[in-house]
Amino acid sequence: MTGGNSPICYLKAYHTNLYLSADAEKVQEAIDEGIAAATIFSPSRDVAVSQSQLRVAFDGDAVLFSDESERIVKAHGLDRFFEHEKAHENKPLAQGPLKGFLEAMGRLQKKFYSKGLRLECPIRTYLVTARSAASSGARALKTLRSWGLETDEALFLAGAPKGPLLEKIRPHIFFDDQMFHVAGAQEMGTVAAHVPYGVAQTSRRTSPTKQAPPAQ
Repeated sequence: MTGGNSPICYLKAYHTNLYLSADAEKVQEAIDEGIAAATIFSPSRDVAVSQSQLRVAFDGDAVLFSDESERIVKAHGLDRFFEHEKAHENKPLAQGPLKGFLEAMGRLQKKFYSKGLRLECPIRTYLVTARSAASSGARALKTLRSWGLETDEALFLAGAPKGPLLEKIRPHIFFDDQMFHVAGAQEMGTVAAHVPYGVAQTSRRTSPTKQAPPAQ
């Protein structure tokens, strides 16, 4: 209880791995302070999720990774993006705002992996990205490996909508930097969290867009 003051200044003192809020301004403040954070949105309908395994799905660029690649798409188009990713396939991407949260989850998972209980692990992580496995997916996977990290599943959609796939995964929460994908996840019954980071957020600040309703 902070008496109306922002709680963000206390998050680092608490070694916060993830800050979730329906208040987009406070989430942005946390991101600006280098804390993993997202604005959480309720699903449009109820969908049953696993009661024995926590499933967390992440977008890649501007969530786990930096927005380097998204900047190239915005400035030069997809063809230049594919050329850039091929040329830099073996150069890891810089970290994004939720890399530390994936690390924290990975430390918990390894306690089960070390005992040979990977399939029985109560945490399962997913990379759900609009990248194409054939043309730009290798850099994403090599970046995770260079960090000593991995996700249990990596799904490359080549620009296809993410909502239908999330309906199959049924994660407890999905993180993305694009409100378009957040809204699509909501429609499929997924709790979605918007990560306000990178070039996409610069565009949103200069041109109004339709927002999905926040979680209550």
